[in-house]
Amino acid sequence: MTPEKKSGIISLIIGIIGFACIIFYSNNVLLIYLGTALFTPFMIYGIGMMVNPKTKRSEEGRIPFRGW
Repeated sequence: MTPEKKSGIISLIIGIIGFACIIFYSNNVLLIYLGTALFTPFMIYGIGMMVNPKTKRSEEGRIPFRGW
């Protein structure tokens, strides 16, 4: 598993847990707004990393277009 995919999974988990906490435990409108502003980028990044196609690296950490 590539580091990009790992970080995407971790941020998706953080986003889902954050939104679940907002839904179940928040009664204040300000906390809902701040929590949404905090956890939405985690969700967007996690979903983006899941949709992102695999790179054509021969080994881990090598950039595919630099002649390697």
